[in-house]
Amino acid sequence: MKAVKPVDKFRAAVEYLTDYAGVRGAIIIDSEGLVIIQSPGKGFEGELWAAKGLEMVYQLGKNLRGLTEPGCELLSFKTAGDWITIAKSSVFFLVVLADRKADDLLNVRISRAVEMIAAHIKDKYPAILSESEPAARKAEIKMEASNV
Repeated sequence: MKAVKPVDKFRAAVEYLTDYAGVRGAIIIDSEGLVIIQSPGKGFEGELWAAKGLEMVYQLGKNLRGLTEPGCELLSFKTAGDWITIAKSSVFFLVVLADRKADDLLNVRISRAVEMIAAHIKDKYPAILSESEPAARKAEIKMEASNV
């Protein structure tokens, strides 16, 4: 009988994204910019995107404070050649760099990857969630209400 190798669910989430056409790289980082896992593609520098991604989220949060509470959960924008998405999942951030011409189904993959990350955190690191549970639950309820 073969031994079953445990699946790194963070790795599965980023590889799920980088397997999609047009995605150059995906990275999961903590709130201080520490790289948890990355699945780089051609021309993707994980450390650079970890720092830049957090900077974008914090600057936007600072500028929009009071308008968006409890804060930004997903930031997605397009430049002349890139499509950059930064999504928050519990205490981690997912940064995805894709080609601007990638189709809109990438949004579905990003949402699914965020769910995969959240489920893994819930299963593997419940202590982390208990510290941030009230704010996270309020954000989840708000997100559900906006999708209805």
